[in-house]
Amino acid sequence: MDVKTCSCTNRFLTIALALLVQAGGIVWWASTLQAAVRHNNYQIKMMARDVDKHSGFVRDWPIGKLGRLPNDVDQSLRIEWLERQVDQLNSRIFRMNGNRDEH
Repeated sequence: MDVKTCSCTNRFLTIALALLVQAGGIVWWASTLQAAVRHNNYQIKMMARDVDKHSGFVRDWPIGKLGRLPNDVDQSLRIEWLERQVDQLNSRIFRMNGNRDEH
């Protein structure tokens, strides 16, 4: 072998090795990207069921298809209504008595 043939072979091996390394990097990048896309698709499918359940609940519960308010919420609404009524009565009483101080 002469020096020219050896130099040419070394260059060829260097270029071939560089191309193989780049091809390996591209394959690694593509597999990583595919895994990320697959994982995202899985998470979207998992969330889609929850979103469907939630949207059905938001649509059906207020109109009474899924039951009624819990008793404690219903009771709280009634207590608030009674508090407003008592405040109105108190203000009427104070106005009738001519008192400006409502404490």
